[in-house]
Amino acid sequence: MSKEIIVGLDAGTSLIKFVAFTLEGKIIESASVPNKVYYRKGNKAEQNLDETWSNVVQSFSKLKLKIGDLTNNIIAICITGQGDGSWPIDKSQNPVGDAALWLDGRSGELIDEWRNNGIGTQITSITQTGLNPSMQTGQMFHTHLYEPDRFKQIDKVLRCKDWIFYKMTGEVFTDIGEGNMTWGSPITRKYDDQILEILNFNDMKKKQPTMIDSTEYIGKLSNEASKAIGIKEGLPIILAPVDVVCAGIGSGFVDKNKKIGCTILGTAGIHIFVDFDNKKADPTKQLGYTLPISGSGANAKMISNMVASLNTDWLIDIFSTIIGDYSNTTTDKEKILGIFEREASKASPAKIFYHPFISPNGERGPFVNVKAQAQYLGLNTTTSTYDLVRSLYEGLAYACRDCYTEFGADLELLRLTGGASKSNLVRKIVGAVTQNQTQVINNSEQGAAGACIVGLLALNHFKEYEDSNKHWVEPYLNEIEIYDKDLSATYDNAFTTYKKGYQNADPFWNSLFDSRKTDK
Repeated sequence: MSKEIIVGLDAGTSLIKFVAFTLEGKIIESASVPNKVYYRKGNKAEQNLDETWSNVVQSFSKLKLKIGDLTNNIIAICITGQGDGSWPIDKSQNPVGDAALWLDGRSGELIDEWRNNGIGTQITSITQTGLNPSMQTGQMFHTHLYEPDRFKQIDKVLRCKDWIFYKMTGEVFTDIGEGNMTWGSPITRKYDDQILEILNFNDMKKKQPTMIDSTEYIGKLSNEASKAIGIKEGLPIILAPVDVVCAGIGSGFVDKNKKIGCTILGTAGIHIFVDFDNKKADPTKQLGYTLPISGSGANAKMISNMVASLNTDWLIDIFSTIIGDYSNTTTDKEKILGIFEREASKASPAKIFYHPFISPNGERGPFVNVKAQAQYLGLNTTTSTYDLVRSLYEGLAYACRDCYTEFGADLELLRLTGGASKSNLVRKIVGAVTQNQTQVINNSEQGAAGACIVGLLALNHFKEYEDSNKHWVEPYLNEIEIYDKDLSATYDNAFTTYKKGYQNADPFWNSLFDSRKTDK
């Protein structure tokens, strides 16, 4: 076995994590540092660019302490990170204020207006991606309207991984996936000026960074960055795709011989598959994301629920708070989760319904509505605690099916990852609801793994993704789980009710949103 080490950097929303792998795909060690999110008035969610870079340096220092021979054996650092958002820099490449993140909702009303007046459909017909508040489109237009002086200072607008790549190499780029998702066409894989003309936003053109294919360009660690992180100057640095695409790559979904979907049940609920035929999306639906995959002529199709496991966290917090307040003891949330798992498995399926729209910024998949909120339907005096829990799990599964269905996915296997995928009950429900076989990847670092796979393609260690799948994915797959057809029939009937429940909720959501707005 080679002593050579390749390192993936996964710059998530709340955590900056480095993961070191052997060239055979085995995790050697990892290290992480929290990255703070600042929630501010006006539905803003932001991060400080300099603080993020400082956390990158700290995290890498921790990794070096864990791996004594890292300095001598490292062959590359491959960078992925949270998607969407706006990370602005000036002509001197200094930050222009804080970054707006993917969960930032400042442009929500603006996006609603564009989606309702036909602009959204026009743009979706080019980008194959539905407009939502997570994207640079609305965030930068909002800055243009309400912070014009700041907008003028901005030279380039990056994403999180692009910013870190710049700090490591001194070069300003973005990858073809995120660049075309927002401002270009996944068909031509180039920026499309029609988008700016539709928005009357030509001032944005010069602020778009050059796009690169992640497998065709290798950056070099700069002298300044070398001194900061303590690794040799000139080390290959790879600007990998966004974290969700890398997670899909790390799950082996780039496979022409299999119809594989990858569902990440983490903070967000992410549902992604590969379209090898590059079919055009229906622009009238204004749904999902289409992201060109570097090193492949195919596109990743992705729809994301605003949140997934946060629904479970919310319910656990409620119970743990009640128990703690009345017993004066610290509650074990993992213990509560275990009780949920055991007892909810005994509850009847589809007895009540839960819509998992718990984010204060609404929902973005399979529909976009900044006013959408979570709701339980069908409660009565026979409803038990564990009916509430089971219906929440069912809500996550219904949302998964809803997303894949609306985006026209034709799958035969779902590979699951994220915290919620560890639950036997969740997997059973997801399989039955979606009518798919399921499979868990016994590798908790698919994002970093996917980034390293892209890096190894760039370094010519692998020729194609199918080759990397044999070495980096297949050895870490659990057994395929066959879904329960009888349970599936129950959920098939219930799914229609689930959809009717939120389709008829708009008047209530509008009224609730307006009342809360008035209260502020």
